[in-house]
Amino acid sequence: MRFHDKVVLVIGALGGLGAAIAEAFAAEGARLILAARRPELLAPLAARLGATALAADLTDPASLAVLRDSALTVHARLDVVVNATGHDVRKPLLAHTPDDLRRTLEVNLLGAMELTRLFLPVMNDGVILHLGGFADGRLAFPYYSADVASRAGLRSFVESANRELALEGRRVGVAFFSPSPANTEAERPFHPLWRAMGTPVVSPERVAAQVVNAVARRRPFTVMGGALTRAFAAINAIAPGLADALLMRRYGALMRRHFGGEEADGSSRSGAGKSIGRALGILLVAVSILAYLLLLAVPLLDATAVAKAGIASGLIVLGEVTFWVGAALLGRELVARFRHYLNPCSWFRRSGGTR
Repeated sequence: MRFHDKVVLVIGALGGLGAAIAEAFAAEGARLILAARRPELLAPLAARLGATALAADLTDPASLAVLRDSALTVHARLDVVVNATGHDVRKPLLAHTPDDLRRTLEVNLLGAMELTRLFLPVMNDGVILHLGGFADGRLAFPYYSADVASRAGLRSFVESANRELALEGRRVGVAFFSPSPANTEAERPFHPLWRAMGTPVVSPERVAAQVVNAVARRRPFTVMGGALTRAFAAINAIAPGLADALLMRRYGALMRRHFGGEEADGSSRSGAGKSIGRALGILLVAVSILAYLLLLAVPLLDATAVAKAGIASGLIVLGEVTFWVGAALLGRELVARFRHYLNPCSWFRRSGGTR
């Protein structure tokens, strides 16, 4: 019961993820306050979890101020605030309307900023967590232009706010959480596309469990999706051109078919997954080679012997880890491709005929 007697406010609790997050915190012993634009629809969930339901509109600063004051009236303090709201518009840029652009920024970015500004002064400790976009929030998929602009802005806002809070010696923190695609009503139209891209669709309960863990461990940034997703997001941040060459062009083709009115071909799932493994395997082996080349330059550095030894050890560890992980990714693909020939029984079969 990591959140026993802690007061947790979940905004956007009517959504599939918001409701699952509320239930996950309730299972950890939290005292819950649930908020949505239509709080009367929260009555069944609130009754089941012993929670209080309040009204909140993320696009209205006055509504957020009332929510803050009402929440403090109910429990006198707030330990965790989870912003589970979101407005997704995924379509060609030229198909966006002015209302699409405005609404996306008002909910995903401006509302989250205003929420943080209003609630930070009344929290001595704890976490304000915002749900963001896929990967690190900055992965600029085509047909996501407005959405990724708002998510990337929110991620940078969280980063800046945490640095400011650290300088002021505040214990409260702000967090950004990037969920995996989930099996919710809002995300269901995009499930064929995610599967074609080789990205698993997870349950809302799995996302909720990760949110609770992120808050319990006070992680400022959490990215679901596994090591491959995090690695590709990092590559995209450092070298967008390399990300295009490795996977983004393939993803773009799938998205063009999907958003152009053609459902993504599910038969390409395995191909996308193999492409990820192959690309990252090659990249890691290349990093390993670079680490060993840099090792040759260590004796030439203007540094003490102890510093040189530390640098050399670090490069050796980096080279070994990246080489063997990359080799494992590439080796798995080679084994899958040539499995038939690795079977000794197949060596003595007569060739010919049809298969």
